[in-house]
Amino acid sequence: MRLASNRFAFLVSVLKAREAKGVTPEMLEDILIRASSTAEAVEFLKGTDLGEYLAEIGAVKFQDIDESLWKYLGIYFGRIKKLRPDPSVVRLIDSYLEKYDTANIISALKSVATQRPPQMIPVGALSDQGLLAELSRAQTTGEIASVLAAGGLADYAGPVREISDTDRRTLLQVQRRIHGLYMQRFARVLSGLDDSGILLRAYGILLDHLLLGRAIRSSVAGRPGAAEVEIALSGGRLITPAAYRDLTAMKMPEIIHRLEGTPYHAMAQEAGRQIDQQGSYAIDRVMEPERIRRLRELLSPRSLSPCAVLWHLVFKEVEIRNVRLAVKAAQDRLPPAEVRDYLAVGL
Repeated sequence: MRLASNRFAFLVSVLKAREAKGVTPEMLEDILIRASSTAEAVEFLKGTDLGEYLAEIGAVKFQDIDESLWKYLGIYFGRIKKLRPDPSVVRLIDSYLEKYDTANIISALKSVATQRPPQMIPVGALSDQGLLAELSRAQTTGEIASVLAAGGLADYAGPVREISDTDRRTLLQVQRRIHGLYMQRFARVLSGLDDSGILLRAYGILLDHLLLGRAIRSSVAGRPGAAEVEIALSGGRLITPAAYRDLTAMKMPEIIHRLEGTPYHAMAQEAGRQIDQQGSYAIDRVMEPERIRRLRELLSPRSLSPCAVLWHLVFKEVEIRNVRLAVKAAQDRLPPAEVRDYLAVGL
C-alpha cells in the first residue's frame, strides 16, 4: 500500500473544521421534541453550515427544504473542489456523487414508462453540466441515452439503449444493471488512489451491506431466491458472489445462522428480531447505523489520505438525510419515538 501524501493536510483540516460545524444529535433531538413546524426545525440548526444555508434561502415548505438540501450537497462539494485539491480528490468526489446521476437516470426511465414527471436530485455530473432539465424532458430511452452521452456518462447509455420494453420487470433489471455498473466504476476509481487498500475495504463494506440487505428483503417478502437474478458483484469483504447466491435462497433464520462467526451476525440477529415485531421497515433501521459505524472506524482515523475525503462524503450525505427526516417529522407532527431510531447519529 502506498503511503498517503501530506498534500491532503490542508484539505483535511478544512473538512474537519466543516465537520465541527455539522448537525449534532442534540439538534436533531431538539427538532423531534420541540419543533412544531419546518421553520422552527430550521431554527434549531443555527450555527451549522447546513443551517446557515437553509436560513439564507428562506425555504419554509418541506418540499422546498427537501430540494434545497440536495442542492446544498452539490454546492457544498462544488466549493470543496474550488479549493483546487489534488486531482485524485476531485475524481473521488465526482465518482461518489455519480450515484445521484444513476438515481436520476432511473427516475427518467420510470417517467418514460409511466408518463409522469420524474423526480430529479440536483447532484452529480448531469446537474453540474445543466443537463437535468433535458433529462427530465426525455420522452424515449433513446433521448435519455443521448443526454447521458452528452454528459460524459456513455457507460450508462448502453444499458438504456438496449431497453426494448419499459415494463416493470425490465426496468427493475436495468436499474440493477445501472447500479452494478456504478459500483464497478466507483471501485476502479478507488483502486487508483493512495490508500487504495483501505478504500477498497470500505467499498467491500458498502457492497456487503447492499447485497445482504437485498437478500434479507427478498426473504422477508416471502420470495427467497428472488434477488438471485441480480448481478452479484465481486469485491465484498465477506459477501462474495457465491455467498450472495446462497443467501438469496434462504429464509431469515437460515441467513442468521449462515452469518454466524462473521461481523454481521449480531446485526442480522437484531434485524431478524425487529422484523418479527415491526416488519421490513426495521431492515434499514438496523443496518444503516452499523454501516456508518464501520465506515467511520475504518476511514476517519486516516487523516492524511483520500480516506478522510470519502468519510466526509459519507458524513455530509448522512447529515442531509438526518435533517430531511427530522424536518419531515416536525412538519407531520410525528411522535419522536417513531422517528428517532431511523436517524443515523454518532457521526
